[in-house]
Amino acid sequence: MFRLPQPARAHVASIPAATRLAVAAALLAVLAGCASPPPAPRPRATPSAPPRLPELAAFSAQLSGRQAVPPSASTGQGELVAVLNRNTGLLQWKLSFSGLSGPVRAAHFHSPGMAGEVADPVLTLGRTVVSPLEGRAMLTPRQRADLLSGQWYVNLRTAAYPEGELRGQLIERK
Repeated sequence: MFRLPQPARAHVASIPAATRLAVAAALLAVLAGCASPPPAPRPRATPSAPPRLPELAAFSAQLSGRQAVPPSASTGQGELVAVLNRNTGLLQWKLSFSGLSGPVRAAHFHSPGMAGEVADPVLTLGRTVVSPLEGRAMLTPRQRADLLSGQWYVNLRTAAYPEGELRGQLIERK
């Protein structure tokens, strides 16, 4: 049978103390380098917000029974968000609501009317009103001017509150 030669074994005592100390120091330096924390991550570029388009105006309305005229005892609530293109007159909206006394019988934008005032309906939000509801319409120059001056509100009518269960004034978000 063939045998591999055995490596020579050195006794630690036969290695000079200065050499042992140098090897130990080198080993500690290597281990210390391995134990250092990883380098800090490089900052990543984050996408910037899209530029504001001056032709777009954003609106929102918080709907409640307290804003209805006369005020309703409804515990329902709602929110409408809308965007108007000032150049084309296109108004797009999304309405959501919950907690009403019953189905919505009518939902309109009203104008011109400030908070607490009553105005005529100028635009129907939809024939069938369920939450959420999205819509769009082209506004006349007069309607655009009234909306931009804060004179539009949204009103939801139910059988229990035929004058309006929930109402919210459209406020431009700048």
